[in-house]
Amino acid sequence: MQANEIITLILAMAVWAFLIISRDKIRKLPAWKTFIASFVVLSAGWIATLAEGLFWHEALNLIEHICYAVSSILLAVWCWRIFTRSSEAAE
Repeated sequence: MQANEIITLILAMAVWAFLIISRDKIRKLPAWKTFIASFVVLSAGWIATLAEGLFWHEALNLIEHICYAVSSILLAVWCWRIFTRSSEAAE
């Protein structure tokens, strides 16, 4: 367990607090569920990163990298949905 991993998790908790406080505004975003799902999976990856230093190193390392990949895909899908909606509305 490294200090930067702990700091990352603390920052993630701060972002979670912001998301909870701003949930009404977040729900107004297009495809907001995909956006939140991306952050949930990213947070799971950060938790796996921290836990892998304590136990199940190989399995949690694999889970961590899968979470990062899935989170990136979800974020890309969210961006795609936003930009395709914007261009459809402009026409």
